[in-house]
Amino acid sequence: MSQDSDSPAVPVEQKGRALQHSMLLAAVAVTALGQTLVFTLLPSLGRATGLAEMQVGLIISCSSLVFALASPVWGTLSESLGRKRVLVIGLSGYSLGTLMFSLVFDAGLHGWVSGTALVAGLVISRMLQAAIMAATPAAAAAYTADITTPEQRTRGMGRIGAANNLGTVVGPVSGGILAAVALVFPLYGVAIITGLMAVLMALFLPPSPHVPTERALSLGQTLRKGLSAYADPRLRDLLLTGVMLFMSFALIQQTLGFLFQDHFAMSPEGAARALGLTMMAAAITSLLGQLIVVQWLKAAPTVLIIMAIPAIGAGAVILWLAHAQTIMSLAVLLIGLGLGFGMPAIMALASLRVSAEEQGRVAGLASACPALGFILGPLVGTGLYTLDHRWPYLLVMGLTVPLAYLAWRLVKNSG
Repeated sequence: MSQDSDSPAVPVEQKGRALQHSMLLAAVAVTALGQTLVFTLLPSLGRATGLAEMQVGLIISCSSLVFALASPVWGTLSESLGRKRVLVIGLSGYSLGTLMFSLVFDAGLHGWVSGTALVAGLVISRMLQAAIMAATPAAAAAYTADITTPEQRTRGMGRIGAANNLGTVVGPVSGGILAAVALVFPLYGVAIITGLMAVLMALFLPPSPHVPTERALSLGQTLRKGLSAYADPRLRDLLLTGVMLFMSFALIQQTLGFLFQDHFAMSPEGAARALGLTMMAAAITSLLGQLIVVQWLKAAPTVLIIMAIPAIGAGAVILWLAHAQTIMSLAVLLIGLGLGFGMPAIMALASLRVSAEEQGRVAGLASACPALGFILGPLVGTGLYTLDHRWPYLLVMGLTVPLAYLAWRLVKNSG
């Protein structure tokens, strides 16, 4: 049987390794750019098309569920299909899915479709997109594990987190600027950029050192193997910690745009710009935290988890009490810093707990943490928001208690 095209014929040289890192980080950054841009625009797009807050939350929650289920499956497939091939599939699917999502929203803005039909179209198109785009982060994390030693793993995953934050910085800014042309216009830009990135990855990404070992798994076997990661006792505490961290972030991100519109009487376009700038500032804070603490100081993963929780808790307290937009934005900076510490720590710890043969499956599981957090976060957050505009932030404060316990367990078990 011929060797997989994603397997190297010669040892990877230093120059090739640098190109691998650069292209992987670019793929992650582009994906994050698109995701953050969508999350930033959704409250305004929802209001402009007559959707209720809960309906906007439903779009994110349904697609997040599909993403969470698909991530470990794509990670498993990357072990047999090769990391590069799965990366290209994920980026291509993201491009086509975003185009479909944009067209449905455009139809809603023009009044061609509305009500239940519009919600159904948005949910279905976003779910189809999520099913394919889940391949990109899973394969990128597995690829990173392939080209780093255990000693380099935390810093390698930190670079993935930094690239994610870089995309998160650019996404809200570009979305806020392009939304001045038309609210849906930035989504078309994302479809074009991710499509171009898929072509570049197919043409120029060097091969991964990973040698595929399994080729004949049926679809059912692949699904079972991928989803079995959720039941792995070695990863249960990490999975729960990651899900709660991202649920906290989702509760805030998916309600702040509505709060800006209602509390400060902003237009949908103005709220999109304000939320975009706030999310950009949070991403910059997260990026700086990762560069200083993860890359420069080389903090251990357990230390990063311990630092993440009080930052998120403090941000939630400020959001609960603040009434000025500037203060609210500063609170989101703290939350972004906490997430910037927590994300690479979860990914590194998960990677270090398994063998080389399991990296794809576990990378998919770690990549599913944000999606799992965004299953309940938007629905619960928008539901609480309809009762009281500050209740979502009270819930985030409450989540820091079990998070603190989980952090203590992680430190205890690692010692």
